[in-house]
Amino acid sequence: MAKADVAEAGLAQAVERFPEAAATLHRLARSDADFREICEEYALAQESLARFEARPDAAERPEVDDYRTVIAELEGEIDRILKEAEPDG
Repeated sequence: MAKADVAEAGLAQAVERFPEAAATLHRLARSDADFREICEEYALAQESLARFEARPDAAERPEVDDYRTVIAELEGEIDRILKEAEPDG
């Protein structure tokens, strides 16, 4: 998957997670390279988590909790960015 496609997938996942901020997320993705990097990281973490959760030994895999933690941290970062970017945030 091309880097731009990964960022676009991450943006779509962020919009799904923060639907009330969809317009702000799209604006940030167009104008902020750092935000696009976060979207890429978010997509890659979500993809990796899905891969580990699909394994028959998922319950024993430490990576599942690791990726859940990474995803939660990225969601926290996205939330912080949204609060700074929104006029009333």
